[in-house]
Amino acid sequence: MDERREMIHQFEDNIRFLIKNFQRDLGEIFKNEITFHEFLFLKHLGDGKPQMVSSLSKKMKVTASYATAVVDKLLQKGYINRERSSKDRRIVELTITEQGIELIKKMDEKKTDYMSEQLESISDSELEILNLLLNKIGK
Repeated sequence: MDERREMIHQFEDNIRFLIKNFQRDLGEIFKNEITFHEFLFLKHLGDGKPQMVSSLSKKMKVTASYATAVVDKLLQKGYINRERSSKDRRIVELTITEQGIELIKKMDEKKTDYMSEQLESISDSELEILNLLLNKIGK
């Protein structure tokens, strides 16, 4: 295997490790409030625009049944509302509640503190380069 392919495999392993740890650690940080996936769903509803479960499941790249299960939990906790569309009564839309908005703010703060701690050993210039590289990969 040539050197570049080996570096690519190493990159894959590093990304997988980082994502796994990130999800696990945030799950632990959020555990008294909300699950990590519930947080992600709330974030998608955080812009205030009503959304259907089907569009939310597509954005989250999960099945409609899984999205419905997460939505049901968020409804029970009072973080979102489910309402019929005023334009088309057949459509059910989800909106975030004030309680949900407050929770997002609180969890975002915890997430930012966690990320700051994780990136403590990286200088500002290194972080800038890392962001540039990740943006380059993402495009």
